[in-house]
Amino acid sequence: MRAHPKTLAEAVRLYCEHGGGQDGAFSVLLDEFLDMFYTEPGRRQAMIDEEPPWIGNERQDAYVGAVGEHLARRWGLQIPLWSDAPGREVAEPWFVGMMGTGLSGLLLVESPIAFRRRRIFTEAEPLRRARMPTDSTVE
Repeated sequence: MRAHPKTLAEAVRLYCEHGGGQDGAFSVLLDEFLDMFYTEPGRRQAMIDEEPPWIGNERQDAYVGAVGEHLARRWGLQIPLWSDAPGREVAEPWFVGMMGTGLSGLLLVESPIAFRRRRIFTEAEPLRRARMPTDSTVE
């Protein structure tokens, strides 16, 4: 299966239907969605509006909520209401990545609010991709 999800909800749906349990499938589908998001500025709001299905994994469900909120904040869109649903946060702090714990002090400071308020600690631009515009005002 080679998918190019056009919305965040579609990326999560594809993961639930075809990728669950496969190492890296969540990241690949999310990255493919982000590539679409960054190259279609006129459709960005619509690309995050639909509520993604619940995955059933605390970290992934919280991360999806953070992604929706962060993209809205970063690109001046309306924050989708679904992103603030109960359950879209982790119970214990999560330092994302293999080096996360070793860099915990830095990640505590750099994490964008959409991630930090869910107890997810990551780099300052966690959704960086090669196709990402360098400035939120560039369309």
